[in-house]
Amino acid sequence: MVTIHLNGKDYEVDETSEESLMDQLHSKGVEIVAACNGAGICQSCAINVVEGEFTDKTDTEEMMDLPEGQRLSCQCRPKTDGKIELMY
Repeated sequence: MVTIHLNGKDYEVDETSEESLMDQLHSKGVEIVAACNGAGICQSCAINVVEGEFTDKTDTEEMMDLPEGQRLSCQCRPKTDGKIELMY
């Protein structure tokens, strides 16, 4: 398990899970907007990675040419403890 710090709270998520960070946080009651329901096309679930290491960018994220440090929570999973900020 790894700890994700978001909005002053810590959430434990499973770094070995195949579920996205967004899905794991949803299961813990965190509301993350996802207009495309996690398909990776709307960018409304975007996060800013302040600290920590996450899985490599997906092809979807690469196509979107996201700014440095920004990820789509529906497309990534944490590899280490980290701190994130919701973009929207």
